Amino acid sequence: MQLQLPLLKPMLAVRAKPFDHPDYIFEVKWDGYRCLAYLEKGITRLLSRNQKDLTGAFPDLADMHAMLSDLPLVLDGEIIVMAGGKPSFDALQSRAGLKDRLQISQAVLKLPALFMTFDILYHQGKSLLDLPLHKRREVLETVIKSPGKVVVSETITEDGVDFYHACVQQGLEGIMAKQINGRYLPGNRSPLWKKIRHTLEADLVICGCRAGNGSRILGALVLGAWNGKSFIYQGMVGTGFSKVEERSLLEKMQPLKTDRPWLTGADIPARSVYWTRPELVCQVEYLTLTREGYLRHPVYKWLRTDKDPTDCTPLKNE
Repeated sequence: MQLQLPLLKPMLAVRAKPFDHPDYIFEVKWDGYRCLAYLEKGITRLLSRNQKDLTGAFPDLADMHAMLSDLPLVLDGEIIVMAGGKPSFDALQSRAGLKDRLQISQAVLKLPALFMTFDILYHQGKSLLDLPLHKRREVLETVIKSPGKVVVSETITEDGVDFYHACVQQGLEGIMAKQINGRYLPGNRSPLWKKIRHTLEADLVICGCRAGNGSRILGALVLGAWNGKSFIYQGMVGTGFSKVEERSLLEKMQPLKTDRPWLTGADIPARSVYWTRPELVCQVEYLTLTREGYLRHPVYKWLRTDKDPTDCTPLKNE
């Protein structure tokens, strides 16, 4: 069925550090798939931030239109899967990767999805984009009166720092801060919204790199850690270095070039990697580890000339 509502791109946030402010509301940064839900008579369409249709992967959310009134609606939110009392990105990815209908049906029972909504863009077919956030939230809470598969993300006011630390202690990704009088700006990355993430640091060994595309000469560094017997793969980092750092890193890696990988566990086509001896150590920030123990959302920080590669021990999920 063809959607009648206009397709939009979600509003995006800038990075920030924890803060308090009376003109902001604060909420959990949910670890899921960002999604705009288009709800019309007889139809639910779940579209990702790049407008990929997610509805087939999450059939347990495909009847959202039947749960709510005041259609047509467009809701902004995150598709999440809970495990152990908190959102699990690994569980979500395992569901999203399924193609077989029977496996998808079984996953619906084992790992049910929720739509955690935090904004409403259209109500009864009318645009709310120009309303201030606090007015949009009022409308949202009249539409979703009782939680089920669709849940309204709770907010607090003013005390962002304490809320951030409480979320981190609970093992959550971080928080969002939103200006209460702000309009909704589709497709824009705006300081009206701020994402405040809890990040971790690690020192890892550079074991190779991938070439860049276009103006980038360095695509990503291949990283490993020493387990006492060999270097094991921990992931790749492709963000955080400037043009100057790209050139400097490649110059330092050139004399270390080797024909074979010095690390195990890297499922990377050999032709796509420039392997090096494991002699350079760098520090990265990362959000968490995947179930396999690889870096998630890593960012390069700098080289550690004061650390020996064999001092870089493997990262583990707690």
